[in-house]
Amino acid sequence: MLKNKIKGLGEVILLVNNIETVKQFYKDIIGLEIIAQEENYVFFKIADGTAGHPQVLGLFDNSIPTEFGQIRESPEINKSSLHHLALEIDLSDYESIVKDLKKNEIQFKTRVFNWIQWRSIYLLDPEMNVVELVCFDSTIEKK
Repeated sequence: MLKNKIKGLGEVILLVNNIETVKQFYKDIIGLEIIAQEENYVFFKIADGTAGHPQVLGLFDNSIPTEFGQIRESPEINKSSLHHLALEIDLSDYESIVKDLKKNEIQFKTRVFNWIQWRSIYLLDPEMNVVELVCFDSTIEKK
């Protein structure tokens, strides 16, 4: 039905308990630009998207219901279906990001995925969501 209709990722929305703390992380540590905000939500631009719609990360206060009226009482890591959120970076920025994270004593882990030739940096946001920074590296031997 939707085969060949999807053009890209429009947005990812995270339900959060402390919107101010998480907002500061994505603004100051990850470096995303705020494009809209109100008291109980904030939207960040990730990248240009398709036909004028940017790719967006949204933070919603956990009191905001879904379009179907569902409300989660409190987002908890052991009850979330989110495994991690991956944001694409340039390979040329990989080493400087690792250096900056070390300098600022921000806990992170790295990993190489040979099957797809990716280098990844993983870190946690203030509410324990795993954020992956990923880049393609053609020098990685594909297995």
